[in-house]
Amino acid sequence: VGSSNVAGGVADDPTVQSLVVEPLQHALADMGANVVAESEVDLDGRRASVRGAESNEGNLIADALRWQAGQLASLYGVNFPDVALQNGGGIRNDNIIAAGPITELDTFAMVPFPNFLSVVEDISREQIKEILENAVSRVEVGDGRFAQISGFRFVYDATGTAQTVDAAGNVLTPGTRVREVVLDDGTLLVGDGSVVPGPALTIATIDFLARSGDQYPFRGAAFTTLGVTYQLALQNYLQFGLSGLISAADYPFGGEGRITRLP
Repeated sequence: VGSSNVAGGVADDPTVQSLVVEPLQHALADMGANVVAESEVDLDGRRASVRGAESNEGNLIADALRWQAGQLASLYGVNFPDVALQNGGGIRNDNIIAAGPITELDTFAMVPFPNFLSVVEDISREQIKEILENAVSRVEVGDGRFAQISGFRFVYDATGTAQTVDAAGNVLTPGTRVREVVLDDGTLLVGDGSVVPGPALTIATIDFLARSGDQYPFRGAAFTTLGVTYQLALQNYLQFGLSGLISAADYPFGGEGRITRLP
């Protein structure tokens, strides 16, 4: 134990205190004072929300991934993303952030892991459905694989068959929960549970999912990491994509209907 403030602890080491503890305290204070946006609406990052339903904070983070990937696409020679996915397990503040100033420290509370923004190209519509089936396959237990999304909306039936996959992401039990998937431009990808034939898509996400974390069945698909963490993508989106304003119209509490659960 490294502090005399804790029972059984030892005296603070002056060198560690001056070279590690105090600089960290100053850095955290600076981030807490750095306001990157103003929010007109409370942001719901509660664990039960982001792991089981659409959340306005989840929408914000997914939009940030898609926006930042779009900004960097030409630089990295990748396609502009059609959609974005963020697993609820990667959103960690577990509270409601009140309307008002949003600081750099708040963004780290929301998305604190060393996950890097990534783009996965040429993902078929069939595989898109499998990815979404995975996202809702354990919704009844609040699993972190539940997806917060951008660029589309989808409808799922929680009473349908839950998809299962093996360690390599191969589907063992086909899922029947995903009933409809529609891009923002109206393109139908899945209707009445069936995939509609059409071109493959490009997904913006984090490298954790691209590497098949949370059993996302990307199955070794090639992906490009774009050199920014998901925290920095969020901060950049707040400051530059939204010009510092999170509006209640764009991000209403409870979301605007991107994800619909049946029944």
